[in-house]
Amino acid sequence: MAKKIGNKYLQILVFWAISAVAAMIIWPLLDLFWAGVITHSEFHYTVQDYIIEPLAFAVLITLVFFCFKAFAKDKK
Repeated sequence: MAKKIGNKYLQILVFWAISAVAAMIIWPLLDLFWAGVITHSEFHYTVQDYIIEPLAFAVLITLVFFCFKAFAKDKK
């Protein structure tokens, strides 16, 4: 098992970086599947759609995850 990262802000940064990279890989693949299989339309790669939106999604997921984590810790 990996070592636990001690600093809370470092944990948030690492979680954001991992989720951003995962989103930038998965987001276009899902859209490529959607365009090719479901709608039979052309796939166009744009910076706005496949870099900016996944980064914003990663920020949102990180905030939600760590807010729930902090809320659960406060309840204990």
